[in-house]
Amino acid sequence: MTVSGASIEGDYVDKADPAVPDWCNIDLPNTWVDALDFKKPADLYFFLKRVFSRQSGKVKLMPEMMGESLVPKYALQEFHDLPNGNYSNNITRGYGVGFDKVMLGTVVEARQCIAENYKHLNSVLDIGCGAGHVANAVSLSGVKDVWAVDPSPYLLKIANGNYPNVNFIQGIQENLNFSEGRFDGIAYCFVLHEIPPKYIQQGLLEAYRVLIPGGLLYICEPSPKQRNLNYKSVLREYGIRGVYFKWLSHSVSEPYADAWHKFSQGSNWFTDAGFDLISDEDKLPLRHIILRKPEN
Repeated sequence: MTVSGASIEGDYVDKADPAVPDWCNIDLPNTWVDALDFKKPADLYFFLKRVFSRQSGKVKLMPEMMGESLVPKYALQEFHDLPNGNYSNNITRGYGVGFDKVMLGTVVEARQCIAENYKHLNSVLDIGCGAGHVANAVSLSGVKDVWAVDPSPYLLKIANGNYPNVNFIQGIQENLNFSEGRFDGIAYCFVLHEIPPKYIQQGLLEAYRVLIPGGLLYICEPSPKQRNLNYKSVLREYGIRGVYFKWLSHSVSEPYADAWHKFSQGSNWFTDAGFDLISDEDKLPLRHIILRKPEN
């Protein structure tokens, strides 16, 4: 489904835009997980034990890390069984590659869907950009002005190295450092199920603020069917592939996933922030939601 939204006439220029760091020349401190030597059996065993134990720990940041104060407390909770989360020089890069493979290309398709819906826009913000794949897809679709924000400088450094065509800045979704009506499109892709609901609501209000009237908000998150349907129902409706994704959803650590599914299935979760619902397509393993900020 392709949805049209309002677009800004001409190129948007705002002196209030945040400065974009020179990520390529920023040295980020190694965290504890970077000190592991996988050639040593003891270190390798310790790492694998942490990954497969499914015991989520707390992320440990280095005091000298840039933007430490911009990392919210909920982002200090390990998820996806990733030791120290997305805060390391070594593990973070490998996770970005492995995630697409584990998801069997479905998230790659989702990014292209977002880009297709946004290709007619002039200015788009990718919130919780991770390694920058969504922002890059949107940029390649023809959008001239693409920004991306994430709390992890480790992810942002990787993203900028891969996609210099995008403006990457450190920040959080509940306090966007942009002026009102800055963008005509915003995207969340595999982000909201990693955030406690009370902060999601704050983020939706911020998204509403920085969108122009008529602007679009595209949300792509895991399907609640992975958790709500039993294996027999999933097999009957989605086959072996569906069973795989249901198993996967229960096999990795997702501290806030159930809270997101409950929150997003309520009737007022987006209307409370002022948005109108354009479409809500739930097909395992992904749910695609498109919202619009009213014209007036």
